[in-house]
Amino acid sequence: MPVQLTTALRVVGTSLFALAVLGGILTAYVTGYQFIYTEKHHLSFGLYGAILGLHLLIQSLFAFLEHRRMRRAGQLKLPTSRPPTVALCIAAYQEDPEYLRKCLRSVQRIAFPDLKVVMVVDGNRQDDAYMLDIFHEVLGGTDQAGFFVWRSNYHEAGEGETEASLQEGMQRVQAVVQSNTFSCIMQKWGGKREVMYTAFKALGSSVDYVQVCDSDTVLDPACTIEMLRVLEEDPQVGGVGGDVQPPGKGLAVGDQ
Repeated sequence: MPVQLTTALRVVGTSLFALAVLGGILTAYVTGYQFIYTEKHHLSFGLYGAILGLHLLIQSLFAFLEHRRMRRAGQLKLPTSRPPTVALCIAAYQEDPEYLRKCLRSVQRIAFPDLKVVMVVDGNRQDDAYMLDIFHEVLGGTDQAGFFVWRSNYHEAGEGETEASLQEGMQRVQAVVQSNTFSCIMQKWGGKREVMYTAFKALGSSVDYVQVCDSDTVLDPACTIEMLRVLEEDPQVGGVGGDVQPPGKGLAVGDQ
């Protein structure tokens, strides 16, 4: 079945279901019918509560089935001749150490083969070095990890940098990022846009897709697979944002 037709059927089905639930809730609210109640109505269970409970049960059922399908899939089955390559870019600036550890540990649990991870630290002072240490602690335990402290960034030379040393630094950043599965670059402060520019510039065309998040984001293990599934199945989709939830509410699927 064509993707457009499947999407249209899902939209129609979801809309009809929402209308049915809304109609049932309004009817139950107006009639106020009660199935069970105490003498002074301190406790009661009526049609309104039954419809809300049924709605929650149906939502939970479909969520369970979807998650089971995601886990069984394991990895994407894509129509291309080779699986797509993805790089996860993490922007870090004076992050809380515990938040950063949680972020990087969640990265380890992402269920996607050969995911490249690039963390760029916005700042290269001694006070920023703890973020590089944490990256090394969590992800640097293999021979596929690389690190570089850059005195400059792509748009502003650091103190004492010459044109030759600036170009050498650019080449070093690109080499570290492209030749390692896990890489961390500390660079001259320039703001979040400068951090993202460094990651994108260093990656170049070496990967098919780029996923981004902040250094305080806890990622769901299926986030990369699920976002990539949308991009690969529908050529009209140029970007996907994750379901980002506040602390204590669950795991983020990704970040915009």
